Amino acid sequence: MRKRSIIISLVIGVFLLTSNGVSAADPIKIGSPLLLSGRGAFVGGAEKATLEMMAEKVNKSGGINGRPIEFIFYDTEAKPDIAVRLVKRLIQKDKVDAIIGISASWAAFPVIPIIEKHKIPTIMLGSASKIVNPVNKYIFKTPSDDRIVVAKLLDYLQKQGTKKIAIMSSQDGFGDGGRSELLSQTPKYGIEIVFDDKYTMDDTDVTPTINKIKKTDAQVVVNWSSKRAPVIMTMGYRQLGMTLPLYQSHAALSADFLKALGEKGNGIKIASFKFPGAENLADNDPQKKIILDYQAQYQEKFDKPANQFGACAFDAFNIMLKALKIAGTDKEKLRDAIENTKNHMGINGEFNYSSDDHGGLTKKTMVMYEAVDNKWKLLE
Repeated sequence: MRKRSIIISLVIGVFLLTSNGVSAADPIKIGSPLLLSGRGAFVGGAEKATLEMMAEKVNKSGGINGRPIEFIFYDTEAKPDIAVRLVKRLIQKDKVDAIIGISASWAAFPVIPIIEKHKIPTIMLGSASKIVNPVNKYIFKTPSDDRIVVAKLLDYLQKQGTKKIAIMSSQDGFGDGGRSELLSQTPKYGIEIVFDDKYTMDDTDVTPTINKIKKTDAQVVVNWSSKRAPVIMTMGYRQLGMTLPLYQSHAALSADFLKALGEKGNGIKIASFKFPGAENLADNDPQKKIILDYQAQYQEKFDKPANQFGACAFDAFNIMLKALKIAGTDKEKLRDAIENTKNHMGINGEFNYSSDDHGGLTKKTMVMYEAVDNKWKLLE
């Protein structure tokens, strides 16, 4: 039986419209459909915890013009059909003023037409570039997307003298997005794709596909997938004794990934944002203090380390907060205020949204990592 989605309505703090406390101020309602159950619960769990932490801080200081922030959380289970139903509920029943959420890219795609139809200012937490490309009027996002991650990766490979690569990708929104960017961008860097194959997220053994790479003249292998798939792919890769350098997508940049692989994870390289390696950034890097402060606050409040998914929620909240202070809850004015976000320094980098860019980041915000002794080491 499909588990029912659970709504968790959170209003932190009490606010008064009058000095004698007769009535409470109307809350600003923000819908937040996230992945809160199953193997991917650590994704939405960190996002939810971050949003709660930040809302609590804002509400304790008086809210936005005296109005508290109320988050309405739903569990999408990372399923597109459930995401569609819950977004409709947030809009039609809960009457939200804005949305921050949709953790998984593949669950984000089918809700975009619904959000556009009802004109709800939305900052998504899925990373696929197709979420904002082509631009949709009311949809923005904060995660580093596959477009700029691929650009950073290919720039690095070009500097390493790489001319030929093999790619593997999962048959879902995330895998398709990365593959599409690799196909599109490799010619610009003088790199040829000599092998291109897909596998499903349900596959528990991809060694037959990996074996085919041995017959090519590829110099490196790039795998683009998320959740458990990068672990399964890497295990098969090591099992076959493959010696070509292996690059994974930014979805694999986590301590859990390395913990699952042990020594087999060493040597893997990833292009991603600065969050995991913040302590090794130069002191004059403007992102360093923002990242370290967030990590410390999260650790203190929840007694566990923050992750990159919560970091994306951090950026989304702050961008939405600035826009709400400027525009209030008038949906058209709020959308315009988000789009006019300029020079906003966040965990993921400097955000500059515009009418033709609702992602707001460039490859300059990306760095390279390598797994060394079961830890992610900052390369450049």
